[in-house]
Amino acid sequence: MKKQLHFITIILMLAGTLAAYAQNKSTLDDLYKVTDTINGEPRTIYYESEKIYESIQATKRKNIDALVEKKRIYESNQRTQLAERIEEIDERVNKIDAYTQEMAQRDKEGTAEQFAERINKHNRLIDAQIEFEKVTTKLSNGEGNAVVADFGDGVNIRIKNRNKEADKNVNTTSGLSLGFGYNFINGDDLGIDDFSYANNNYFSVGVYWLTALNKSQTVRFKYGIEYQSQGTELNGNRAFTISDPDNTQIQRLSFDADKAKFRQDQLVFPLHFEIGGTNRKEYEDGRVRFDNYKKFKIGLGGYAGFNMSSRLKYKYELSGDDIKQTTINAFDNNVLLYGVDAYVGIDDFSIFGRMALNDIFDTGSVDGQYMAFGVRWNW
Repeated sequence: MKKQLHFITIILMLAGTLAAYAQNKSTLDDLYKVTDTINGEPRTIYYESEKIYESIQATKRKNIDALVEKKRIYESNQRTQLAERIEEIDERVNKIDAYTQEMAQRDKEGTAEQFAERINKHNRLIDAQIEFEKVTTKLSNGEGNAVVADFGDGVNIRIKNRNKEADKNVNTTSGLSLGFGYNFINGDDLGIDDFSYANNNYFSVGVYWLTALNKSQTVRFKYGIEYQSQGTELNGNRAFTISDPDNTQIQRLSFDADKAKFRQDQLVFPLHFEIGGTNRKEYEDGRVRFDNYKKFKIGLGGYAGFNMSSRLKYKYELSGDDIKQTTINAFDNNVLLYGVDAYVGIDDFSIFGRMALNDIFDTGSVDGQYMAFGVRWNW
């Protein structure tokens, strides 16, 4: 009986192997076959479909074109820098009496050799990447795009992978902003003298875009998204009340507080019209770029957004113990906020002033609007 079972098992294993081979044979026949010569030898490569093969080839062509363009841009940048260096050497001859024409000629030749070597090494690097790309098989959507979301039925969201460096003109740039400053609340019964100086602070960090509105890019539209934190502390051992969430008032504390700071965290969308000088730089290949290095600028605009959280933080001593107490979102504050903003500066540095037009609290509570001023960096 055991011998019969072993025999049946062997037969079934052989049958399974033959079936798998037949299935693979059938699948192989269904694949898209491409015969190519690699290193002088004919090679056959199978793809799941002709569409996938065409997608891979399109991706290769696109990547190779991008590398060729990268090489061209680099060489153009280097030649432009070389021309600037030669011009600096010529100016040196006119400024320094001891600097002769012979010395200038030697410096020019040495500088030209350095740039030529730099270009040649970069070209060899890019050529190697191109050769590697030719023998590399990559599967993508064939358009050089990143698919963010695919909803089926051919509906998807894509992000274009554009080479902005190659554009002749770039009208929109982006960057980060960081701001620090002093902050207080101004109202019917409140002013800057009602607040301590050490614990009233403004902080912001965000992303911005700058779009030129004219050819010389001296008039610009600036917009973005920004997180800001506004902290205030009343002097005279006073604080905002937390007993009634629908009626926020100012009270004198019954204990001596080391800290009684009110803070709001907000998300805003600033918008500005900016006017300022620019430096124009034209490259050998016709590309034109602008920057504001050492140029004066002024911006006028405003912002709108919403309040994310409000909190009052106490720090005091009770019976010899250090007590820390935080009350969150127990105030009748307005959620929506808006205001005006202006700044003046040079290069990436500016001095700003920001004034809220909305009341911090609802009608019936303390009347007050934020005012802040400080410094801001863009990069």
